[in-house]
Amino acid sequence: MATLVSEMLGGNESDFDKLGVFDAVIGVDTRLFVDPFLLNKTKVPELKNSRNRIKKYYEDIITLLLASKSIGDIAWKEAYKRLIFRELKGVSIGYGAHSSDGSAIGPVLAKKLVKTASEIVNMGIKDPNIFELIGLFEEDFGADRLSDMTLRIIKEDVFRYTERVTKELNIVKTHSYKIGEKEFTLPISSKTGKPVILLPKEILRDLPVALTWEGIDHVVAVNNELRQRLNRLIGTGWRSKIKKQELRDIIFTKKENVTELLDAYKNSSANNYDFEKDPAGQVNWYKIGRKYAEDNPLNLEKKHITNIEQLKDTLRKIANQFKRNIEVNGLNEHLYVKQGNTYKRRHERYSQLLFFAIADSYCEANDTDLNREPNAGSGPVDFKVSKGYNLRGLVEIKLSSNPSVTKGYEKQITAYEQSERTTTSFYLVIKVTKSERKTALLIKRYEEKIQKGETAPELIIIDGVKKPTASKRK
Repeated sequence: MATLVSEMLGGNESDFDKLGVFDAVIGVDTRLFVDPFLLNKTKVPELKNSRNRIKKYYEDIITLLLASKSIGDIAWKEAYKRLIFRELKGVSIGYGAHSSDGSAIGPVLAKKLVKTASEIVNMGIKDPNIFELIGLFEEDFGADRLSDMTLRIIKEDVFRYTERVTKELNIVKTHSYKIGEKEFTLPISSKTGKPVILLPKEILRDLPVALTWEGIDHVVAVNNELRQRLNRLIGTGWRSKIKKQELRDIIFTKKENVTELLDAYKNSSANNYDFEKDPAGQVNWYKIGRKYAEDNPLNLEKKHITNIEQLKDTLRKIANQFKRNIEVNGLNEHLYVKQGNTYKRRHERYSQLLFFAIADSYCEANDTDLNREPNAGSGPVDFKVSKGYNLRGLVEIKLSSNPSVTKGYEKQITAYEQSERTTTSFYLVIKVTKSERKTALLIKRYEEKIQKGETAPELIIIDGVKKPTASKRK
């Protein structure tokens, strides 16, 4: 069952919104991250000194690297040790279905970071901001790790913020935790009994500034020699083809390349994620899905599922109501986001999350005795339901624009045939282009299986093409 952090803590969703506290959906990866760059202009009192705290932390590592005479000496080992970060437990960003914890930086990655940092320091560069840009050059260092590294360094500031807003939100279930020599009163998760760390919206982005290509683009634009080298080695489309190691090898050839990159980063103008417009489709799906389920109720009749036919009937009703919501009730409008004077199709994951929110709401409203969860890690979101050990149901949602939409159906057919449990599955394809080719192939394949008397995942085609406005139809 989907739950907001505010609901789990016994708080109020609107109060979270008023205070600017991020209210994540538990069990679903939101793909929003703490951006250290945004700490430069935060208005959160507890985080006012966080940027300086980060700067000091990295400056100390640079001092150690400058003192190091060889790999493995005392100074090097201390620098290496300080770049190992354990995951910060209980952060309410929402990293996935089975954990709200982040990504640790272990010994192997820390060793790579020390190597890269040492190379930069040996160029004569002592700017601590370089540690935030390292993700541009390390394959295993992405937005999640930069976010978690930042949180680890400023954890005491974040704990103090959490402590204050917990009081202002009137959250009752709290516990005192000793962190080092200090004690903090933090909210407790009703699911795990462990502390929950709250975050302000104003320090979150869907991609930290340091990991965007703005800095690299600037360096390439002003550096003709570098631009020619990239074009010669990789071609004019280098941006979409280049690997991090290749970029590292080229940028690190000259000190000025790195200093220009640092200058571009420090002069960036960036804002936190737009939670109102939700351009990347990270947050609004939950509210929209629940609202559509509430405004367009569905009677599932069977509350107590005892066999596979009842489970299949329940999932079919939910899937067909989802189809109706898109084709008749206007949900298709939310599959697109306005950009200037045009509308851009939202990513497939957004449609999957919408289905999850709606299906979960229907199950909750009808008090069905089904265990339900999204398979919501970093990949596609599949809606899964179960009853006991044997009864299993799966719903996959794909956009017709997905190049693998037909392969995906074949894959589900194979899994369906090989399953030893009593299962049922549905394959929902939302048409978002005018082309009929892929949907025709899917329908043909489904009908072939049925005509042969073989089992196959039930196929449902949904028309999600954005309709022209009334004025344009005239």
